[in-house]
Amino acid sequence: MAFALGFPIIALLTILQSALFSHMQLYQGYADLVLLAVIAWGLQPRVEADWHWAVIAGLVMGFTSGLPFFAPVLGYLLIVSLTRGLRMIVWQSPMLSMFVAVFVGTLLMHAIDWVALRLVGNPMPFLPALQLITLPTLFLNLLLAVIFWGIFQDLANWLYPTELMV
Repeated sequence: MAFALGFPIIALLTILQSALFSHMQLYQGYADLVLLAVIAWGLQPRVEADWHWAVIAGLVMGFTSGLPFFAPVLGYLLIVSLTRGLRMIVWQSPMLSMFVAVFVGTLLMHAIDWVALRLVGNPMPFLPALQLITLPTLFLNLLLAVIFWGIFQDLANWLYPTELMV
């Protein structure tokens, strides 16, 4: 069931991100809703379909963005491995894990995107890319992290209910 919900949720967030949130910019950066969804879903303790969501997100973003196809897939898979590690290490403070994963994940995705664009011949200087795109995106992602955590925690509790001992 969780795997089946992955594609419509990622598709809806991709549409919202490209149609609505891309026009709400801070400098040249805008909130990455798909990244926030993958991180929030991957940090839920009972979730098992986080790798599936990462592949779906990478494929959808590979088709819809102007990036080379391998960059989003690689980025989201690395972010899910980060969330799995954080889930085991910082299991007592899930919001701290969310903020750390959003911080590192945003920087990781932008680094992969920057390298991928350099490989295909789109040379954007590093410092302007960091100042105009990465840092504003990081700020917006951190602002939305709490909202996404709550939404995906409720979704995970609905899809993976806890068993009651009677």
